[in-house]
Amino acid sequence: LKMDFLGLRTLTVIRDAEAAIQKKDPSFSIRKLDYDDAATYKMLGQGETEGVFQLESGGMRSFLSNMKPQNFEDIIAAISLYRPGPMDSIPRYIEGKNNPGAIHYLHPKLKPILDVTYGCMVYQEQVMQIVRDLAGYSYGRSDLVRRAMAKKKHDVMAKEREIFIHGLEEDGQIVVPGCVRNGVSAEIASQLFDEMTAFASYAFNKSHAAAYGVVAVRTGWLKRHYPVQ
Repeated sequence: LKMDFLGLRTLTVIRDAEAAIQKKDPSFSIRKLDYDDAATYKMLGQGETEGVFQLESGGMRSFLSNMKPQNFEDIIAAISLYRPGPMDSIPRYIEGKNNPGAIHYLHPKLKPILDVTYGCMVYQEQVMQIVRDLAGYSYGRSDLVRRAMAKKKHDVMAKEREIFIHGLEEDGQIVVPGCVRNGVSAEIASQLFDEMTAFASYAFNKSHAAAYGVVAVRTGWLKRHYPVQ
């Protein structure tokens, strides 16, 4: 288990704003926030993000203005994409969001994994799900692949590439079926492994981005509905 603890002043700002609102409305609780509030997303999509956690920089404001976020999932993706490496996927993400016909999947089995990010790989968890669903990896082994890719362990990756494509047998038992046994061609599997390898060294944990996203949406919602507090 890996945990990341941050001491954020923003959490104190949220707590103080909540206490100020409760003077007018004692029943108010930030924990009952509506994460589908259209007015908040409209504000963020107009680049009005001063004071909104993680979304204040000029580049992020420009990205949000082009992206026009409509839900919590978009905020998680924005936080994950706006960093060196994944930034290269931003134009493709925006195009897929605005034009579903432009979304392309190397194989139909990728659709349930990547449809939430319009065909782009954005999260480490997606890499782990691809090796599980297409090649039959276990949860534990998929995490080892993620770690090897993130740390650029070339010897491990060269071995895993062969396993991803053709599987792994030990003592006559199939430990990992591999893509080819699961109906994915060796050519597509090879291309997909290359894409995952190039991407994974920059990929973000979705769970980490979602935790940031909660704080971002809470500060955005307060800014939109209770700016004084």
